[in-house]
Amino acid sequence: MLSILAGAIELKFGINDLFWINKDLAMCKIEKFGTVTRVSITILMDNQANLIVKSSESIKYFQEKPLLAEHGFSALIQFGDREPSILLDGGNSQSALMENIVRMKIAPSAINQIVLSHGHDDHHGGISKLLDAMVLQPKEKKWQPTTTIDMLRQWIENRQLPLITHPASFRERWRIADDDSKTGPFNAPPKREWEAKGANIILSEAPYRLTDGCWTSGNIPRETDTGFSQSKKISHKQGRLCYRENDQFLTDHLEDDQAVVVNVKNKGLVIVSGCAHAGIINTIHMAKKISGVDRLLAIIGGFHLAMDSDEELQSTIHHLKQEKPELVVPQNKSFAAFKENHTDVNVKILKRV
Repeated sequence: MLSILAGAIELKFGINDLFWINKDLAMCKIEKFGTVTRVSITILMDNQANLIVKSSESIKYFQEKPLLAEHGFSALIQFGDREPSILLDGGNSQSALMENIVRMKIAPSAINQIVLSHGHDDHHGGISKLLDAMVLQPKEKKWQPTTTIDMLRQWIENRQLPLITHPASFRERWRIADDDSKTGPFNAPPKREWEAKGANIILSEAPYRLTDGCWTSGNIPRETDTGFSQSKKISHKQGRLCYRENDQFLTDHLEDDQAVVVNVKNKGLVIVSGCAHAGIINTIHMAKKISGVDRLLAIIGGFHLAMDSDEELQSTIHHLKQEKPELVVPQNKSFAAFKENHTDVNVKILKRV
């Protein structure tokens, strides 16, 4: 069963150690990918908000209170009564995500894992405030002389929240113009601050198992230019995307971009994408490759199509039709591109709330 609650457009290791999983572990089918029987995606933050929309059997709209919108994305992924509850991304500003969580009466303590799709600030801005609300940082406690180091370590680790992302998410990012002038650095995720607030940061280039039937995609190969214009994604009128490594500025290919992939039993895949910098078609191909499942139930989230030309959009839509998803939910500025250019799309498109 798939249900979507659209709100604002509106889803252990050592103490604070980084755990790094290399991408070589899984670039092909994962034999024990698993399944879920139910998944619900609650969109907590997106670019627009609108309460005048009717709910349907599978798509429910939050209409109790007005919700905040901003340039950013966040989604809560849940599996009925089964844990975990997974937060994908944290919106842009420090306060908007938490405000929507409060208005939607979602308990921050109910979130068991955080996945950061990539290191751009419109996807991580609200995570610090969320960690504050969860009160994960261990408080002072008096321990008996007989307390062992293992007991202390276990107590601290039990209070930590897994935060899974790609190692490249923490890059120092810049834009470099044709005249070699530089703009930056842009706001990188505050790794040390998150650790101090109780996050157990897990770095994985490979697909990472969140629970049975739900994995991150890991690093997504750029196999096709459809939905991914190499020149457009890397270059921009404001300058070329780069990152600094020691004294060098290197081209940033946004290798950290990843999605969450859910295999719903007898229904197919649900793919939740933060931004799809790797291309939404490449993201779908990777999800099918690692899960071994060809049927596509839903593709939800940012598609990064707002700046695409009509030709590029037509090509992406053509390939999306070939994938035969039952539901397409473009968000994070992508909906307008679909609405304005492709009224003939033979898939269901969820309008912004």
